Amino acid sequence: MKIVLMAIGSKYIHTALGLRSIRAYAQKCGIEATLIESTVQTPLLSALAEITAYKPELVGLSVHIWNKNYVYSLVRLLRKVLPAVKIVAGGPEVAFDPQRIFAECRELDFIVMGEGEEVFAELVRVLESGGELPEHVAYKNGSEVVAKGGTTVVQDLDALEFAYPDLDEVVAAKKIVYYECTRGCPFNCSYCLSGISHNVRRRSLEHVFADLDRLIAAKVPLVKFVDRTYNLDENYFLPIMRHLAEAETDATFHFEIKADLLSENALKFLEGVPKGRFQFEIGVQTTNAPTLAAINRRDDWVRLTANVQRLLAAGNIHLHLDLIAGLPYEGLQEFRKSFNDVYGLQPHMLQLGFLKVLPGTMDEPPYEILSTKYINYEELRFLKVLEDVFENTYNSGRFKYTLRYLTGLEGDAFAFYSRLAAWWQARGEYPLGHNARGVTRLLWQFAQECYSGEFSKICELLRFDILLAQPGWKPEFLNWHNEELNEKVMAFWRDVDKVRGYVPDYNFATWRQIQKKYAIESFDFDPVSGAEGRCYYLFIYGADGTRAEKLKEF
Repeated sequence: MKIVLMAIGSKYIHTALGLRSIRAYAQKCGIEATLIESTVQTPLLSALAEITAYKPELVGLSVHIWNKNYVYSLVRLLRKVLPAVKIVAGGPEVAFDPQRIFAECRELDFIVMGEGEEVFAELVRVLESGGELPEHVAYKNGSEVVAKGGTTVVQDLDALEFAYPDLDEVVAAKKIVYYECTRGCPFNCSYCLSGISHNVRRRSLEHVFADLDRLIAAKVPLVKFVDRTYNLDENYFLPIMRHLAEAETDATFHFEIKADLLSENALKFLEGVPKGRFQFEIGVQTTNAPTLAAINRRDDWVRLTANVQRLLAAGNIHLHLDLIAGLPYEGLQEFRKSFNDVYGLQPHMLQLGFLKVLPGTMDEPPYEILSTKYINYEELRFLKVLEDVFENTYNSGRFKYTLRYLTGLEGDAFAFYSRLAAWWQARGEYPLGHNARGVTRLLWQFAQECYSGEFSKICELLRFDILLAQPGWKPEFLNWHNEELNEKVMAFWRDVDKVRGYVPDYNFATWRQIQKKYAIESFDFDPVSGAEGRCYYLFIYGADGTRAEKLKEF
């Protein structure tokens, strides 16, 4: 049987872990399948042509919140041009309510209910050789939908195969590699499907180490673990992290963790891992106690705060914290408090998400709420603008000192970003795209219009942030001091002993190389400490980013 598995991602850089695992397991069972990875940006007729070129007898598709409408349209086209083909769907958008899914897309033949590796292989065997269709596969029998056995899980994750036999091609295409060592989640957060399987299953450490060593050997730059809560069992997750920390690699490994579960033992280990080796995504979602109770989520905010602050102080792990707008019992004022609580931790990124409800509750994906009894449509729409502004400013990491000062002027981070978002929207800047220089100019204009009394100080901070995050650019709208500094700067670089106090391996080469690697600028006050009085900073540009050193003698 000729089989095509079609993965429709949201972006080209994403790899389809689910269908890759299904293909690998099928191959273990003697079933060959061709995997095509495409995106929702691919024209439907192009995707159709790519599938039909293989003349398949069976096509399998994984359906997610981001591709459901696209997949349904593709399935309808497939049925028109290949009327005899068997079409199988699986994935989180179709696995739990086959009656509704067959009503939505009658062109489907089968729906795999749950984790698909074993069930899909058994379905193919039956279709090839005959016999009774397996449980956990829904199908139509006339006007009736037959769905026996409910949703299924793979109990033994060691039975699954490594999902990336084409690893060299994946690396060459610069795609993100997704990996999982566990499935299931013991928690029961009401907005999340991950807790449906409370039975957390683990791939053995032996298999995990072997898989990760293959990824390291192939020089994969970024591996994202998709385990819903990676750090559940210290006896399991710490050996994996130690293995990765000790490896000879430049790869970064991304984990979704629950920060309040980290023990003293885990924290001491994490403080010593190589910089950039790990990055953590931490789902806070809300700090409002009635909301946490309503969604069945248990968080220790005091411990989470202490652990996040400690990890940030270590400076070696990128931290990405999440909030969700639209949760029950959380109006705009409650969300404001949650935002300020998390912003106060100063994570490297703070992602604002919006509550999505169960399929079927709303007509079309992504099933994102428009209003609730606690927050109205206008408020949620404004938070969309604020999210866009926040992504362009804080989450870009380019305006650390400027934003620190501006939020201090307002005395409330949410109040500041709300003011900026209102100004941004009034100018028609939302939902336009903006590059780093455009955002810098907008912040400058915003400060000029809204903080005229502090404008000169904000300009100094913008210059400092530009030198840190946008080297080589000196916009004309800011006051640069290069010419008046020129003679002092040249004398500084000729004094090798003085320079080595800041750059130990310094040797003068050429002025062109100096300009490429370093910059010196004066400021009317200290942008870092806020101390009054003229000061000078040396900016050192290297492979690990920019370092700013205050010059003591200049």
